[in-house]
Amino acid sequence: MIKSYIYKSFKIEILYEDNDIAILNKPSGLITHKRNELDNGPSLQESLKSQFIIDDDEKLKEGIVHRLDKDTSGIIIITKNLISKEKLRHMFKNRNIKKNYLAFTYGVLNQDKIEINTNISRNKYRRTKFEVSDKIGKIAISKVSNIKTFFGSLSLLNCEIITGRTHQIRVHLLSLGLPIIGDKDYKLNKEQTFRLNNMSDDIKDLVSQFPRQALHSYKIEFIHPILKKNINITCELPNDMKNLNRNLK
Repeated sequence: MIKSYIYKSFKIEILYEDNDIAILNKPSGLITHKRNELDNGPSLQESLKSQFIIDDDEKLKEGIVHRLDKDTSGIIIITKNLISKEKLRHMFKNRNIKKNYLAFTYGVLNQDKIEINTNISRNKYRRTKFEVSDKIGKIAISKVSNIKTFFGSLSLLNCEIITGRTHQIRVHLLSLGLPIIGDKDYKLNKEQTFRLNNMSDDIKDLVSQFPRQALHSYKIEFIHPILKKNINITCELPNDMKNLNRNLK
C-alpha cells in the first residue's frame, strides 16, 4: 500500500523513501516551491517540513532538486541532505535520469515516434511563456511516441524528456501542432475546435472544459546517487486523467 499524507487540501503520495531521498506523486494545482518569500500560497516544498527531516540551506527550495509545473501531476524527487541534492543535481545536468510523461493532446502524431531537438527561449512579449527558437535559448530534446489515438483526432502520447527546460513538453508538442488538452497557455484555438467536430457533445464538453493541462509525470528511472542501486518508479494516472481516458475509449 502506498503511503501518503495530507497537506492543506492536497493528498501527496510517497512512492519511495530512504535516508537520502523520497519520490512523491505531486497532485495538480500545487506549485513545487514558493516564488519568493512573500508567497504565502501552498507549495510542495512547504509540505515537506512536516513530513521529512531535511538538511538543506537553499532558501525556499529545501529538498527541491527539480520541479513540475503547478498543473502538471506526478513523479518528483526530493532530497533529504546536501550530498544527495548535489549528486542528483549533477545527474540531472548530465542527463542521467530518465523521465517519462503521459500527455493527452489534440491532433495525431504522423509517425510512431519522433525526436524533437530545438532551442527553447522565453517569449519576448509574455515573459511567463516559452517558444521554440532557431538561434537563441537553450537546447531542448524530447522523444515523443504514440500510445493511442481517439476518434482520429486526439492522442495519448508518451513523452521522454532528455533535457529539462521550463514548459518543454508543452512547447515541443505545440510546435508539432499537438497542443495538450486543457493547456491554457499553449493552444491552437481554431484547430482544437475543428478536432472535436466528429465527437458527441458530451465528449466535446469533457475535452474542451478539461480544467488543467492533461500532462502527468508517470515514470522515472536512475541509479541512486548514494546507494548505487537502480530506482525505477511508475505512477498511475490521477483520477481526472483516468476519467478522460475512460470516456475517450
